[in-house]
Amino acid sequence: MNKKRWRTVVCGSTFGQFYLEALTLLPDHFEIVGVLGQGSERTRSCAAYYGIQVFTGIDQLPPDIDLACVVLRSGVLGGKGTELSLQLLERGIHVIQEQPVHHKDMAACVRKARQHGVLFYTGDLYVQLPAVRQFIACAKALFEHQKALYIDAAFASQVSYPMMHIFTEVLPSIRPWKINSVSREGGPFHVLTGTLGQVPITLRVHNEVDPNDPDNYLHLLHQMTIGTEGGRLSLSDTHGPVVWHPRLHIPDNMNILGELNKVGPTHVLEHSTEMLGASTTTSYQHILTKQWPQAIARDLLQMKELSLDRSIANMRAQQDLLCSTQWHEMTASLGYPVLRSGCTHQPLPVHILQEAALKAEDDNVSAKSEHDVMSFCYQQQIDISTCTAYAQNELSGLDTERVISFVRNLDHAVFSSMIHAFQKVGLLTEKVRAYNVSDLLSLSNTAPQHHSVVMRWLVLLADRGYIERYGDYVYGVNIVTDSMLTERWNVVRDIWDGQFGSPLTMDYLISNAEQLTQLMSGEQQAAFLLFPEGKMDYANALYRETITARYLNKAVSEAVIRIGAAKQQNAAVNHANYAHVATVDQVVRTEQPLKIIEIGAGTGATTDVVVPRLAACADVLRTSYMFTDVSQFFIASAKERYQELPWMDFQVVDIDKEFTKQGLQPACADIIIAAGVMNNAFDTDATVAGLLELLVPGGWLLLTEPVREFPEILISQAFMMTHPEDDRQNSQSTFMSVKQWKDVFYRADAAEVLTLIDEEHLLAPLGQQFFAVRKKNDAEM
Repeated sequence: MNKKRWRTVVCGSTFGQFYLEALTLLPDHFEIVGVLGQGSERTRSCAAYYGIQVFTGIDQLPPDIDLACVVLRSGVLGGKGTELSLQLLERGIHVIQEQPVHHKDMAACVRKARQHGVLFYTGDLYVQLPAVRQFIACAKALFEHQKALYIDAAFASQVSYPMMHIFTEVLPSIRPWKINSVSREGGPFHVLTGTLGQVPITLRVHNEVDPNDPDNYLHLLHQMTIGTEGGRLSLSDTHGPVVWHPRLHIPDNMNILGELNKVGPTHVLEHSTEMLGASTTTSYQHILTKQWPQAIARDLLQMKELSLDRSIANMRAQQDLLCSTQWHEMTASLGYPVLRSGCTHQPLPVHILQEAALKAEDDNVSAKSEHDVMSFCYQQQIDISTCTAYAQNELSGLDTERVISFVRNLDHAVFSSMIHAFQKVGLLTEKVRAYNVSDLLSLSNTAPQHHSVVMRWLVLLADRGYIERYGDYVYGVNIVTDSMLTERWNVVRDIWDGQFGSPLTMDYLISNAEQLTQLMSGEQQAAFLLFPEGKMDYANALYRETITARYLNKAVSEAVIRIGAAKQQNAAVNHANYAHVATVDQVVRTEQPLKIIEIGAGTGATTDVVVPRLAACADVLRTSYMFTDVSQFFIASAKERYQELPWMDFQVVDIDKEFTKQGLQPACADIIIAAGVMNNAFDTDATVAGLLELLVPGGWLLLTEPVREFPEILISQAFMMTHPEDDRQNSQSTFMSVKQWKDVFYRADAAEVLTLIDEEHLLAPLGQQFFAVRKKNDAEM
């Protein structure tokens, strides 16, 4: 250890107070000379408390200063910390600068330090705290025996740099760092998924800031869980405790539960939760006055030790640069924090929770009866018309103005892309020249199978005022440049990302827009853009992660549960009428299963929301679920995904062929789900009539569909859709309106048609509808 006492100045008196306190813990190593600040009352009070001098400018510092602790906002946070560090390094003074520091600023400071033979060090007390050090040590011991399967972490954006620093210390490597998706869907947390050092990772970030108190509005500091085959290692909070949760594994050779009371495998004897290291908790007063200064003291001693070995110091600098670089990538993906003004601290006395916990123990029962489970699943409304209430939380943070703005800007970008596609091949480039429609199709090299799509473009472009049309001629088109198109899509992306869905959706649409001429000619296949290299990322973003998909899929799942509840209640009534007894046991054993067929299930976006809810009630609601699609690819994927559910069946079904000729029997289903598939039917009337034939009397068809023109689909999925031979041909539209759909249902002799998204609904401008269609029951036929 370097024996010389370093004469030290602390720059900044806010968080700098913790550095001043830390330095007092190390009188043999550091001598506090003074505090550099703006001469505020707080700075003068700190100087008086520690008996040191106040400096208000760098030119006032004595010439023999060894170390400066720069505890001011760095350049990346809009402060002068980095600028001051460079000036101090220029004077030959070692500098420890409090995190975060941008990697470019850090690189500049490291270069300056080397030029003047001194050390630049990034200070971070969090990795020096007792609980974090325990967690790091336990993680390293864990990795000697098992590899990490996943990481789940949560933190506030104000302490995101220390989180990346903890990752650096915990993992063997933090490269590569790949961000897959970022969700900003309401609530205080943004969610980022990706891989870090080839380990799948999920980050939940409290990304809100009170502009009047930017360092103090945090729902949490740091939480982190590492999952392995053996269990989960968790840092519950930055200040502990560190907890180990062994994985539950029920013994394979156990015949009866009573055997486990006598003897069991060693792993069964372990506690379900083990607190590691020092398991005592402490007050925030102790944390702030003792733990934090002690952690900073450890940091200061490490820096002083590094001054003796420049090779190790250089390695530490490279690690810090990598940490800062990846921190910057993470924060750039998260975007700017949401501003929350006027947030107040509202302490909650812990005795309130302690009393509630004790009361829960008094009221606890050993096990719920089957009737309790039944009530849990079914004590709810069975009115289908209100089932969208279950999905209402998906709309958190959204407002009508933003939805309308998104639709308006998306349409503008899409129509501009259509025009740009023509102009790339030399067409529609002269505003006063009239172009024959047939010539446009021919000269643009549009493949015959895509003529109907491009003709629909021209109809909409004329309707929206982008072109003038007179008979078979179009004219009056403005030039759309590459830069104009890029800017219009950037506006759409800014509105979309996080709030409306995955950024991958915009990636997909922009990719289609960039390759429109190839799609028109058939040189590029639309399916290859939706499923690049057979991957499902874009498809999942479109069918699962958009706000409409999430909302509609949850609403469909609720409708299914309510229909199941109604069937179960009817069974109980019938049993009571005929057997004069209706215990839950008897109802469960005697009632026929709830029979569900999902038509065109595809990627399983709706299935994956409905099936888990049915599985949760499997003990009280018998279910038969048939997953169908025209593609063997989707069938094979679904079979693998649901292989542990014996009540699921799988079958190839083509919606353009008679269902009864494909192995489906009349009156075989209580519910038919058709989510976003019917728009691809060749003849909607025939398909809907066939589906109602499959329903039992009083059964329900749950159908979600677009009900307005979607220009964005006309530059993407429309290139792989079936050309319709129904009312859409008459109206020259890709999608049918609500009225057209109702006409189809009533022509098929439906008893009742519910439209669950009305004109005033927040999502109405996005043009999706949920139809619940009831077949006539025996009394109505």
